[in-house]
Amino acid sequence: MISVRAAGLIVAPVFLMLMAPEASACTCEGRVLGKPEKTSAEKFSEADLVVKGRMKTVTYGVEFANPDEPDQPFRMTRGDIDIKAVLKGTFEGKTIEVYTGAGNGDCGRLPEFIGQAVYYNHEKFGEFELGLIRSEVDGKTFYMTSICDYAKGPEDEEAQP
Repeated sequence: MISVRAAGLIVAPVFLMLMAPEASACTCEGRVLGKPEKTSAEKFSEADLVVKGRMKTVTYGVEFANPDEPDQPFRMTRGDIDIKAVLKGTFEGKTIEVYTGAGNGDCGRLPEFIGQAVYYNHEKFGEFELGLIRSEVDGKTFYMTSICDYAKGPEDEEAQP
């Protein structure tokens, strides 16, 4: 009798996990629609701007106005990238401010931003490519990125579009 109870305690949670729907706080468009994930080349072509550079600084918790709830602004992460080359689009400056989610399942690139900033001076791991989406808010231009957008780090040589 004890072995049946022990087996039940082991099998029941596994059974429940198998029956539960897939839970994901962030899912890119293709997966939501049941399509295969976009290729690196597709992500590259969808970006408004693609830069190659190094993450100079990261600022966590930058607030943006929330039109739906003005008393609860959005919190985002800003990365300042020293641009080595513009691979797609046009940008005149040498540094660009890029915004991404601040964490907690919002599809942001917070871990990548921090990792790239840590390796800023590293010869091999410091440089990366990032696809950006252009956005206008109150007449000001912002560039954003998420885990669903193009990115290529030094370890992603096969990600070439």
